[in-house]
Parts: sequence; structure tokens; C-alpha cells
Amino acid sequence: MTATLAIYDLDEVYANSLMKYINQKQNMPFKATAFTNKEALEEYLQDNHIDILLVDYNLYDEYLELEDVSKIIFLVEDDCQQFKDYSYIYKFQSSENIIRKILDYFAELNISKTGSIVKRNGTKIVGVYSPIKKPEQTVFAFTVGQVLAESGSTLYINMDEFTAFDKIYHQNYQGDLSDLMYYFKQNKDTVAIKLKAIVNTVNTLDYVPPLKYSRDLRTMETTKWIELLETIMATGMYENIVIDIGNVVEDITSLIEFCDKIYVPMENSYMYKMKVGEFEEFLLRSEALELIDKIEQVTPPIDLVDIEDDNFLERQLWSNLGDYSRQVVGGGGNR
Repeated sequence: MTATLAIYDLDEVYANSLMKYINQKQNMPFKATAFTNKEALEEYLQDNHIDILLVDYNLYDEYLELEDVSKIIFLVEDDCQQFKDYSYIYKFQSSENIIRKILDYFAELNISKTGSIVKRNGTKIVGVYSPIKKPEQTVFAFTVGQVLAESGSTLYINMDEFTAFDKIYHQNYQGDLSDLMYYFKQNKDTVAIKLKAIVNTVNTLDYVPPLKYSRDLRTMETTKWIELLETIMATGMYENIVIDIGNVVEDITSLIEFCDKIYVPMENSYMYKMKVGEFEEFLLRSEALELIDKIEQVTPPIDLVDIEDDNFLERQLWSNLGDYSRQVVGGGGNR
């Protein structure tokens, strides 16, 4: 059953535009309805429950607290201290940011009404890992994600300690991987909601903003990472999940075992080959022969000359690396 979000604002253009924007978004856990006068809202409340009421703070009336409304959020024009004790959203910002904030409040409500999401057990987990973690690994993993997203819904998750994504995209992210893990540990039913609130999109690839403070998850057991991935898979939101495996993962072998495919970026250097070879020897000694069958060594053509360009990562989709990545995920071409 889908939850109900009501928007109550006298500005008809604003209320209806926000309602349409929300309802056009896919996989939202609620359906939006707009009200531009008090009488219409009161009439609706006589026979209906509202999960979240988004109301212009100038229209707030105490009688609303007595109605069948689970959560009231003020729409405010000034982000100031007078609202610090209330749930509120700054009114004049992008619709996307408003949705993110609503989803944050929705997750806190602990509402589990995501049954409308179709379960999909066929989600493919693609891992990218190298014993020598270098920036090139992330560039390749992110490009593979963008390529997969051309033909199916794809999520990219970076499990590295330092990624600088906030600096690359000049973003002050409203949530990151540690927030997602926090909600997962509190209640798995809120993961789909929180995921929608924090994901960002490049081209058609969704990505979870990486950790900002690595020690938050440094001691996390690998089984918890796998359980989080299984929970995301169970939402049916994504056909592919690309994991950029980094050093916050305690047991690399278990995570690789969970993946359907592992790409190991290579460089044409003696030291690089020796270290990767040592990693494969470790798997052999561990009798993890089935893991070796999942591993494919790749030599992606990566040029970091323009890495300071704000659009560097998304431009890779149309570069030599993008073409190479299409060959890799398509199973063809020389690698």
C-alpha cells in the first residue's frame, strides 16, 4: 500500500507543480495530493489518513494535530532558528532537494508501505577490485556502472576509505553510505526509502555518496555489508549493483564470493602483475577455486590528465574507456 503525502499551500502553481513532480518520480513510497484551500483539506481528512502533511507554515492550525495525520512538516520561506524545534523544509529550493528531505522524514517515521515495489531476485552484483587500490579503479568502476545503466537500472557503491567525491562534484551531500548503513541497522524496512533520499545520479547511473568519515564503518563486519546489499536487491529497484571494493571491507574474499563477476584492473608493470598474482595465489591456497572463475583481469585505457574537470567521470562514458567498458560488460573485444 502506498503512503499519502498531502501538500497544503495557497499558491496553486507551487502546490500542483510539486505534486506533479513527485508523482512523476518512479518508485516513490508515497503518492502526492495537493490542496489549495482549507475546506478541501478538511473534507479529505474526514474519510482519509495522511501520512505526511506538507503545509505552508503560515497556514498551520493546531486543529491539524488532532486530525488523522502521522507527520506534519512546515514549508518555510526562511531557513531560520524559529523552526529548529519543528520538522520543516525550506520552500524555495529544487524539487529534488525537497523530495530528499521528505524521504528523510519518511524514513524516520518508520513507515513500511513499500509493498508496491516489485521484488527482483535477478539483480547482478558486479565487483571491481585490485590489491593495489588506485584512482584508476574508481574511474573504471564508475564507467562500468554508467555503461550498465544504459540498458538497466544500476546503482554504484564505493567502499573505499577516501574518495573525494564531494570535492569532485562540489557537493555537500545530504547523506552518504554511513547514513544508509545506520538506517539498515535500525530497521531494514527503511532502506528503500533512505536510498531514494540519498542517491545522486550521473547520466542514468545512481550512486550512493561515499563515506566521508571512514572510521564510521571501519570495524563493520563483511556479513553486514552483504546483508545491506541483499536488502537493496530485495527492493527490486536495481537490475545491477556495481561495488567499488576498497579498504573499509574487512573480508575481501567473502564479498568477492557474493559478487557475480569481479573485474581486476591491471597495469603493464612488473610490481602490479606480481601483486595481483599473489592475490590469486591466496585464493588458490584458500581453496576458493570458484572465485577465480568469476575474476576477469582488464586493462582499461584510463587517462587522468583532465581529472580536475568537474565532468571528468561522466565524460568517460563517451571516451575510449567507455567503449572499452562496453566491450567488457558485453563479453566481447580484446582485453
